[in-house]
Amino acid sequence: MYAVRHCRYQPDEPQWRDHRCLTASELPQSIRPWLLDRGSLTARLVRASGGDFRVQVLEQSWQRPRLTERRLLEMGDREQGIIREVLLICRGEPWVYARSVLPARSLEGRLRHLRKLRDSALGALLFSDPSMRRASYEVAAIDGLSPLIPADQQADATLWGRRSCFYLSGLPLMVSEIFLPAFRP
Repeated sequence: MYAVRHCRYQPDEPQWRDHRCLTASELPQSIRPWLLDRGSLTARLVRASGGDFRVQVLEQSWQRPRLTERRLLEMGDREQGIIREVLLICRGEPWVYARSVLPARSLEGRLRHLRKLRDSALGALLFSDPSMRRASYEVAAIDGLSPLIPADQQADATLWGRRSCFYLSGLPLMVSEIFLPAFRP
């Protein structure tokens, strides 16, 4: 039998669970409507912040996605994609950390513009595309001190997140969104 070895390059992933398998009592009441909302998180954050919203790009580069991300997107072990990590800032505070995985095969043709999002909100682009289809999404409780959370946003608390695959013209991309301690809608 092989031992599972963890290292800083492959931090433990949260236990993502299909939202349909969770009972209402498993999710904190204060954040449940946000986790289960199938609409645009960007649009909802803009409304909740009275329009005081912006995207702060932490990193956007070609990388190999995490194992669970590759599985969700049906990517090979050596496939790369653009990994985009951002903070969604509302009223001057970071409310959400978002990580998007855009496989190379999804960045061709009419979706080529997704390579250069800069500080544009990906959610606004997704929900304005008539070809967009969203798959079922997953929810997770995440250790606020996890190395998956940007160091300056870590907190000794349980954070909640969700992730799902979107399909634009049949091509996949994944978005995960983690609600940070400053989240106060």
